[in-house]
Amino acid sequence: MELIRTLRDSPAAAVIFASTLIAVMGVSLISPALPAVQEAWNISESQASLLLSAFTLPGIFLTLPIGLFSDRIGRKPILIPALVVFGLSGGSIIFIPDFTLILVLRAIQGAASSAIAMLTVTLLGDLFTGEQRRVLIGTNAAILAVGAAGYPLLGGVLATLAWSAPFACFLLALFVAVPGMTLLEEPNQDGTKSNSSIREFLTGSTPMAPFAVLYLAIFGIFVILYGAQLTAVPFLLANEYQLSSANIGLLVGLPAVTMGLTAMQGDRVLQVLTSFQSIALGFVSYGIGLTVVALADSIYVIAGALLLFGLGQGLAEPITDTALNERAPDEFRGSIMSIRTSVLRLGTTVGPPLSVGAAALFGYRQTLLVSGAAAFLIGVTWFTVRRQ
Repeated sequence: MELIRTLRDSPAAAVIFASTLIAVMGVSLISPALPAVQEAWNISESQASLLLSAFTLPGIFLTLPIGLFSDRIGRKPILIPALVVFGLSGGSIIFIPDFTLILVLRAIQGAASSAIAMLTVTLLGDLFTGEQRRVLIGTNAAILAVGAAGYPLLGGVLATLAWSAPFACFLLALFVAVPGMTLLEEPNQDGTKSNSSIREFLTGSTPMAPFAVLYLAIFGIFVILYGAQLTAVPFLLANEYQLSSANIGLLVGLPAVTMGLTAMQGDRVLQVLTSFQSIALGFVSYGIGLTVVALADSIYVIAGALLLFGLGQGLAEPITDTALNERAPDEFRGSIMSIRTSVLRLGTTVGPPLSVGAAALFGYRQTLLVSGAAAFLIGVTWFTVRRQ
């Protein structure tokens, strides 16, 4: 009821949620289509995975300047153009006959996606406070999970028609940008943001250790998510189980189900655990899920393990966003969340080639097994420390 009341009183929240659904398309829609892309273009697995890395790479370098800029001129003047660029650059790929040019367009689209992903979470921190903020950040993560669950299946089905078919879906971003021009609210600047700099924050009295730990957690979360779940698992399913793109999409989307259900309970989780303990348990769940996938010899066991992986995602990812927003001074929120997105993009860029490279030497099962063991040890160690 509180969520419905918020959406009725603040249409901006609906625009933010729709933008989140658009941003998550960039990888989850394309991931199950990678085997189809590889076959259509007669390229290697590593080359096909560049569709993910080219998308995520620009965010490493561009998100921080975008965040600093948004602290000065506002969120809306950046978010709306980013939606337009995302839709046009991604949708135009269906007409491009050169794979190198496709990678260039994916890089442009990825830069726009980084701005969208950063600004949606930032706006939730700007426009809402307290329990309402926590609920909405959890809801935003759940909506992201809905997209992450549905898009792989949609992308897989479309890829059975043509490798390029999933890219047409990116044009939907234009249908979010148009109403966003009038419905999206601009947070009150209070005359302070234009004179702020990230150096003031870094050299001020705010403790930096919690931010450093959260950024490190975000990097690990997205190396695991993009390297293991969204790259290694699809190739494992294609190579060892000979599954179609549609079936791969169905399985790859399963973690989003438990992620969404868990993320919706984020406020309750934080009444029992600290944010750091919740994130640590998320890594433990990652580790168990990936280890079971690596050792399983049944699709049904893999499905159950992926649901467990999603539980970890729900415990870890949205909680990092909540923790950062609650610790961020208002005048520096855009900059702080932009660093978050830069670190996130670094993880998503490093993950796929790291996973494919390791698999080329040791195989996908061994790669997933080592990833799972590492995540489990990190989680257990971190939870034992019980950081506050």
